[in-house]
Amino acid sequence: MRTPLLPLQLLEDSLQHPPRPEDPSAYETASSMHKQSLAAIEDITLAFEECLAAGISEQTLRKYVTICQEKITALCNDVPFSWLEVETAAPVEYDEWRYLCNDLCHQLEDLILYLMFTYAKFYNKMAVTPNVYRELMRQRIAPGLSVIRSWFNDSDESCRELQEMILSLYDAFDPETSNRMNHYQLDFLRELQQALLKYWSQEDNTLEHGLLQQLLFSLNFNSTDYYHYCTSYISQQLTELPDAHTQLDLLSFIHKTLCQIPVKQGLAYSHDAPSIIALLKEWLQVESKYLQSGMKRNSSKSVKKFKTLPENFKLQTNLTLPELAALFKILKEAGIVENRNMQDVFRLLALCFSIQKKEAFEASTFQSHYYRISPDTLKKMEDLAHSLVRKVHQLRKGQ
Repeated sequence: MRTPLLPLQLLEDSLQHPPRPEDPSAYETASSMHKQSLAAIEDITLAFEECLAAGISEQTLRKYVTICQEKITALCNDVPFSWLEVETAAPVEYDEWRYLCNDLCHQLEDLILYLMFTYAKFYNKMAVTPNVYRELMRQRIAPGLSVIRSWFNDSDESCRELQEMILSLYDAFDPETSNRMNHYQLDFLRELQQALLKYWSQEDNTLEHGLLQQLLFSLNFNSTDYYHYCTSYISQQLTELPDAHTQLDLLSFIHKTLCQIPVKQGLAYSHDAPSIIALLKEWLQVESKYLQSGMKRNSSKSVKKFKTLPENFKLQTNLTLPELAALFKILKEAGIVENRNMQDVFRLLALCFSIQKKEAFEASTFQSHYYRISPDTLKKMEDLAHSLVRKVHQLRKGQ
């Protein structure tokens, strides 16, 4: 049984003396290197298959995959960048031996993919991608990325900050920058580009802010920058709302929306971090608890203020309980009472109001009359309204 380590060494040896552009025998050198390297690559894959057929232990197989990944990555990172340049449509000089070197780069990429998919259990996708793999991927996505840049420039300004954040991610493909991109990040950027191009190809290719955010949630864009962007965006929305009740409604709505977004399994920008949806759910819970505690503190302060009044103080009225309930129902329907949580209103009225003949004033009874007003009570409210109108006319005449 062969192991992949010997052909791996042969692959390393074949790349020790690459062709030099000024060398007259550059083609012969490249041809020999190309032939030996391809033979070594084929022997590596055959050796792995023989190891599987022989039933070697997972521990040994993991060791072979790890060694191959590390050494192939090192080989790819030493490849001259000129080997990766593609032939353009313009008439340029492109030495024939460079075709062989370029093909060798593609063969190395195929070997990387073979190890990554066939031995996914042992391949370390958290490791930095080989330069050859990154550059060939950049060449494939470059045309589509140009389309996306142009599309973003013509789109709504409301998405601009988020669009710039997305485009900055693709700067990691720049050959001039140090390569720190692992395989998970490369997979994420490829999936993101394909998803954006799918939206672009639709007849109505508008990409609103909410739709763009939903796309990033579904692909699990869980970077620190995007997390801070989302929390800042929600916080800004909260400041524009009038009260804590409305703010809690918004947080609850966002939480429900996040729960309904389908997430693509196995995909993440930061594979070793929680999903962006899990992070935001946790943040929403913390914010909700903070708002709820603030409401309790304010409620406690209100109770303390009431204690400064005479003991058992009540606002006395000559209305019956059904009539008082109907009056506040009318005030609520007319928009004069703006409280969203009427349960709090019911409890407050029971504390502050007395009714005709000092009847017992219970919040539960008041609530029942509030939601079910009898025709007789409505007739009395109509008479009361006429009386109020007459009183307004009298006040106007007295001025």
